[in-house]
Amino acid sequence: MVKAYLESLGIECFGRDEVMNRAYLANVNGGVKLLVEESKAEEAIKLLMEGGYLKPEDFEPSPEMKWAEKVIEFFRKK
Repeated sequence: MVKAYLESLGIECFGRDEVMNRAYLANVNGGVKLLVEESKAEEAIKLLMEGGYLKPEDFEPSPEMKWAEKVIEFFRKK
């Protein structure tokens, strides 16, 4: 759905891990990763936000990442 949305707005994109998600349980490997050209990334993000597919909080680290960062920082101090 998101891929079709971006392509309809002139952003060429393709999915990575599509076959893995069809062959195995969905989201086992983190879902399909939508890839766009680096030069179009900011435009794609802007369009996805305008279309309601992304929110600013989607760019915040997950609780798991925040925890991992704390653990890494703890060991760096030693």
